[in-house]
Amino acid sequence: MKDEEEVTKTKITDVKPSMKNSILTVDEIESFILECGMENSGFGGTKIGGVHLQQISDELAPCIAELLKFRDSIKNYLEIGSASGGSCFVFNHFFPLERIVLIDNNGLNRQALRNEVLEGIYHQELIGNSDEEVIYGSVAKMNTQFDLIVLDSDHNYQNVRIESALYLPFLRSGGFLFLHDTVCYANGPGRLMNELVAYSGMELVKEYISEKWQKLGIGLLRKAVA
Repeated sequence: MKDEEEVTKTKITDVKPSMKNSILTVDEIESFILECGMENSGFGGTKIGGVHLQQISDELAPCIAELLKFRDSIKNYLEIGSASGGSCFVFNHFFPLERIVLIDNNGLNRQALRNEVLEGIYHQELIGNSDEEVIYGSVAKMNTQFDLIVLDSDHNYQNVRIESALYLPFLRSGGFLFLHDTVCYANGPGRLMNELVAYSGMELVKEYISEKWQKLGIGLLRKAVA
């Protein structure tokens, strides 16, 4: 791997919905998510492809609805395990993201597809494993406190525990942590979610579990306000 991070930057062209005079319902948010297209039929819905989203629509939609209460304060976004970029595409649509940092080890050669999905969206990619010194060091050098951190990479407990230890210091006071697969990997992200709430001063906003499709689980946590 290169000693310096690989960077991809493009101009923002995604059209964001106006939130000033209207409040989106969960159903409206879910409708948009389903239209984005899923990685495969295992993620629910009927549209396959598109942005290759790896989220369950009726887990992600209510989570976004909750975060939209804080929309104007969610501008710095860090995602670990970005795959094809589908989650980033959706979050960028709903939130006024100014800084997007994606970490991925480029498994299955996803980078080309990710850049296609995120075309027109200004973002920075760090290619490598999240626990590599060059990757962690690159984030540290940014001197940025993130408003939303998404953990969605290797779901084994040891990995997610290391990621939380490394990257939660970069989550601002009052910022949000999004943990994916808290149900289907109960011994990984699910266990971490419970430990963070019990021992690390994180508040569990809610765990979102599908009632329509496969139950993967999203844990939304908020860092205590200093």
